[in-house]
Amino acid sequence: MGSSSDRAGRRRRWGPIALPAAVVLAAGALRLFRLDRPHRIYFDEAYYANDAHEYLRQGVESVRAVHPPLGKWLIAGGIEVFGFNPFGWRISAALAGTLTVLVVYACARRLFPDLWSAALAAVLLAVDGLAFTMSRIAMLDVFFALFVSLTFLSLLVHRDVRAGGGRGLRWLAATGLALGSAVATKWAGIVLVPAALVFVLVGEWVWARREGPARWRSMAGSVVLAAASLTVIPSAVYVASYASWFANVERTDAGRRLCAEGACPDGPVSTLAAWWGEQADILRFHRKLVPRHPDRSPAWGWPLLDRPVLYHFERCDAEARERPGGCAVAPGHRAKIVGLGNPAVWWPALAAYPVLAYAALRRRDWRAGALLLFLLAQWLPWLVSPTPGYFFYMTPVVTFVALSLAYLAERCARTRALRWVPAGLAVLAVASFAFFYPVYAAVEAPREELDLRMWNEGWR
Repeated sequence: MGSSSDRAGRRRRWGPIALPAAVVLAAGALRLFRLDRPHRIYFDEAYYANDAHEYLRQGVESVRAVHPPLGKWLIAGGIEVFGFNPFGWRISAALAGTLTVLVVYACARRLFPDLWSAALAAVLLAVDGLAFTMSRIAMLDVFFALFVSLTFLSLLVHRDVRAGGGRGLRWLAATGLALGSAVATKWAGIVLVPAALVFVLVGEWVWARREGPARWRSMAGSVVLAAASLTVIPSAVYVASYASWFANVERTDAGRRLCAEGACPDGPVSTLAAWWGEQADILRFHRKLVPRHPDRSPAWGWPLLDRPVLYHFERCDAEARERPGGCAVAPGHRAKIVGLGNPAVWWPALAAYPVLAYAALRRRDWRAGALLLFLLAQWLPWLVSPTPGYFFYMTPVVTFVALSLAYLAERCARTRALRWVPAGLAVLAVASFAFFYPVYAAVEAPREELDLRMWNEGWR
C-alpha cells in the first residue's frame, strides 16, 4: 500500500477527471433512461421533430420557418442515426443536455478556486427539473442553452489568457462561433452580443488601469478585434447555417411563393433577396405572436417557479379509451411531464442574487459581475416584453442559476459554521429531484401521488 502522501497525490491527479466524469455520466444516464417515453410526439415536438425529418428528406422544411435551422439540423442528426422514432428525435437533445453539464463544470473551474464548488455547480444543473425535461424533448432550447454556456466558457478562457499577458484571439474566435451557433438556433441569442462585448471591454479597461499607458494603447486594438469577433463571426455562422436553404430555395416556403408569382429565385441576388424576405417573415411572426397556451406566464414569476409548463398529460378517460391502442395508463392513474425547475435549486438561488449584486458593486468581484451580467441579459428582455411567455424560455438561464448558487455556497464554505452548506445543497437538490422525478419523466402513478408534488395551483 502506498503512503498517505502518495494517495493524496493520486487524488489530486485524478480528482479533476474522475469527479466531473462521474457527474456527467450520471447526468447522461438520467437523460437517456426511458428517453422514448412517451412513445409518441408530444408538445412542440409536433413542430421540431417533423421539421427535422423534412430537413433530411428535402433539405428544408415545407412550412414557414419561425426559427433558424441549426437546432433542427441537430435534431435531424439523431433521426438520421436512429430513425424517425421517439428515441431518434430526442437523442440529440439528451446529448446536448449532458454536454452542458460538462461545460458548466468547466465554467465553474474558471470561476472558483476549488474542485468541489465546480462539482456542485455541475450537480445542480444535472438535477434541475427544467434542464432535465428540456434534455428529453425534441425542442430547440436545450441546444440554445448549450451554445450559451459555451459562449460563457470561451469568454472565461479568453479572460484568463488576457490576464496572463496573452492575446486570446483564438478564444475570441471560439466565442464568436458559439455565439453565432446560439443565434442560429434561436434569435434570443442576439442579446448575448452586447453582454459579451461588455464582459470583454470591462476586462480590458481594468487591465489598462492597472498597467498604465502601454496597456491603454493596446486596448484600442483589442476592442476592435473583440467587436469584429463578436459580430462578424456570429453573422457568418448564422448565414452558413442556411446552406441547405440556399441549395434548396425552390422548396422553401418563400421560394414557392415567389415561383407561384412567376419570379422563382434563379441567381445569387434573387436567392439572397428571398432569404432576406424569410428573415423578415420570421420577425413579423414573432412580433405578432400572441401566446394562447394556458401555461403562459409573466417573466417576473419565472425565478419563483410561479408557472411551469405542462408538456404531457395522460389519463384513462372515455376519450382515451376510444383511441387506437386504448389507454396509455391504468384507470385512476396519471402520467405527466411538467417543466418545473428544481425548487431546491431555484429557491435557494434567490438568496444568491443579492449576494452577487453586493459582491459585484461593492467588492468589485468580477466573477459575481459576470454571472449577474449574463443572468440578467437573458431574463430582463422577457421581463419588459409586452406579452407573456413560457417558463421554458429560462432553459439557458439554468446554467447561471446553478453557477450563482455555487458562488453562494463557495462563500459560505469560507466560514467554519457554514462549511456544511455546499454538501447540504447538493444532497437537498438530489433528494428534491428524486421526489419530483415522476412528474419530470412521465412515470405512471395514482393521481393522489402526483398531486403531492403539485404544491400550488400554478403547478397543476
